[in-house]
Amino acid sequence: MSIISNPIEYSISDFVQDTYRPNPRNIIFWDTCALLEIFRFPYRNGDLSTYKTLNRLNDLIQANSIYSLASSLTISEWNNHENSIKAIVQSSLEETGNYHSICLQISNEISGSALISETLHDKGLIQNFEALADSILSKTIFLQTNEIANSSLERVRDKLPPASKKSEFKDCAIWETIVKVSRDIYSFDTANFQVFYTVNTDDFVDKSRTPKLFHGMLLTEASLSNLNCCSNLLEVNQRL
Repeated sequence: MSIISNPIEYSISDFVQDTYRPNPRNIIFWDTCALLEIFRFPYRNGDLSTYKTLNRLNDLIQANSIYSLASSLTISEWNNHENSIKAIVQSSLEETGNYHSICLQISNEISGSALISETLHDKGLIQNFEALADSILSKTIFLQTNEIANSSLERVRDKLPPASKKSEFKDCAIWETIVKVSRDIYSFDTANFQVFYTVNTDDFVDKSRTPKLFHGMLLTEASLSNLNCCSNLLEVNQRL
C-alpha cells in the first residue's frame, strides 16, 4: 500500500498541549527522505543493522513508547515519490542479481566450481519494506505548517540553513516545525528528547567541515532545547 491516506494531522500547539503534555515521551521526527530510506537503504550504505534499527523503532512506535512525527508537507511528497522509489529499488535488485550471476559464472569457469546464483528481486524485500513503512506511517502524526509559515519564509529570504543553497521552503518548514515542537515541550518537560532524523545532507549538513556535521546555526538552535540532529540510523539508535 504505502500511499498516505487519512493521515493523523494536528497543529503543533494541539499536539504539544493535548497529546504530548498528558503523555510525555521521546520523539522521532522524520523528514520525507528519511522515510523513503526505508525502501532504499540497502543501496544507500545501509545493512542488516539498519533493518534491525528500523524494526526496533517501529516496535517502540507501535508500543506507544515514542512518538513518530513528520511535517504535513511530507504527505504529498511521500505520495508523489514512493512508487518511483520502489520501482528503482526493484530494478536495482534485479541488476544486483544479474551481476552476481555473471560473476559466479566466471568464477565457476576459472575454478571449475559449480556455484549457483539466486535471484534477489523475487524474495519479497520490497513487500517487507512496504509493510514496515505502512506500520510506521500508520502511527505517525503529521504536523501542520500554519504556525511556522512566517518563520520558514524568513529563513528562505535570509538564505539561512537549510535554505542556504536551494532556498527551499519545504526544508525550512520541516526544520521550523521540529524546532517549535522541541522548544514548546522544553518549556515544561526537560527530561525527554526529540530526535530529528534526515538523510538530506545536501541542505542540513555543512560538508565543508571535517567531520561533516549539521550546520552550526542549526546545532545552536537545537541546543536551546532537547533537540538532537541525526543523519544516520546509528545516531538515532543511540538516542532513542
